[in-house]
Amino acid sequence: MVKRLFYIFLLLAPFTSFFAISPWLRLPVVVNIVLLLITLVSFLKVKKIKLKGVKKEDLYLIVFLVLVWVSFLLGFREKRSFNHSLAYTYAILLYFFLVKSIIQFYKISSIKIARPIYLSFLICSGIIMIDFVGKNFFGISFRQVFSTADGMISNMDYYIRAGLYRVGGVAEEPGSMALFYNVYFGIAMYYLHQKEKTFMYKWLLFIFIVCHFMMFSNAGIALFLIAGILVFTFNRLKRFTITKKQLNLILYGTIMIVLSFIVVLVFDAGNLKTSLNDFLNKILFSESHMSYSSSGQRLKQWYRAIMNFVKHPILGNGPGYGVDEDAEGYLSMYLTFLSDIGLVAFIFFIGFQETIVKKVLSLPEKVRSFLLFSIITSFLHLIIVSDFYHAPFWILLAFIQLVYTEHKEEKV
Repeated sequence: MVKRLFYIFLLLAPFTSFFAISPWLRLPVVVNIVLLLITLVSFLKVKKIKLKGVKKEDLYLIVFLVLVWVSFLLGFREKRSFNHSLAYTYAILLYFFLVKSIIQFYKISSIKIARPIYLSFLICSGIIMIDFVGKNFFGISFRQVFSTADGMISNMDYYIRAGLYRVGGVAEEPGSMALFYNVYFGIAMYYLHQKEKTFMYKWLLFIFIVCHFMMFSNAGIALFLIAGILVFTFNRLKRFTITKKQLNLILYGTIMIVLSFIVVLVFDAGNLKTSLNDFLNKILFSESHMSYSSSGQRLKQWYRAIMNFVKHPILGNGPGYGVDEDAEGYLSMYLTFLSDIGLVAFIFFIGFQETIVKKVLSLPEKVRSFLLFSIITSFLHLIIVSDFYHAPFWILLAFIQLVYTEHKEEKV
């Protein structure tokens, strides 16, 4: 029962907007709470529970969580601060440590975890494509049936880009969906690799690219390109070789991109020139002088975060202070940690991330490539969003620990 519910939780983790009861009671949270209760009952029935030792990165995370509560006690200590402290606690204990405990107790392998994540990726892809086609060409909307655009559960209905409606999948908006989508894509590719279905790589990649352009999240698209380049570069440097075929692929790909840009700029096909300008302005922060723009608002909030950090640099101003001062928050997970919880907690969290990255880099090339893609896109995406409390991010980290342990045991 626990294992089955656990797989359902992994499957539904990206569904932060669809079927949400309230801003705090989203579908993954509801499933996770039920999972916790059933798991506790199962544990109570067992006389002796054997769980493996705490890892180095686990200690970093535990100290980080302790510092969250220290910051709360020394901070502004209002209801919002307490709620944010609980949110940190919930995400770390129930999304990370509960997942780890279930994996260890029930001896669940990485391939069994990757399967529901792979299925979730396909389901999300199907919803994105159907919603995009339905909304743009037939006036049929999934989001208007299964989600609520009230600024709390979901902060968007549909955005228009190049004369077409952008879709947000099953998450609050395209940016959040792109974050989850990038995380689950790497694990989905890992699943195909483990099942030796390499012929499906290109189809999964095709679906991935098509869905990204249907969501048209500027950060999502930019980050999957950056991650792809970084993973390829790292693998080449690791072996110090590059084949003629790969060189030609890079050359022809570059030529095609340049030619496409020329066509867009010269003929402005489908008003794509405007969309391209918007895309570049956002990722390069060229629109920062406009406070109402996406990048302009971010720079404004980042400046505020740095100013508040200077006031109380060691232990921060208290969890939730940035949101309490301005409902927008700091629009960056890292600056939120730095300003709200302080430099000491921030250093421990970076230490946690560093340890996870080192484990990924020690894996075999194919496995490393897929998981490194997910790590790069998620870690970089969190520079411009503050969604530390969503399950897919923490599931990825627990999954990496498991894959590393499996490969380490194989070597022994």
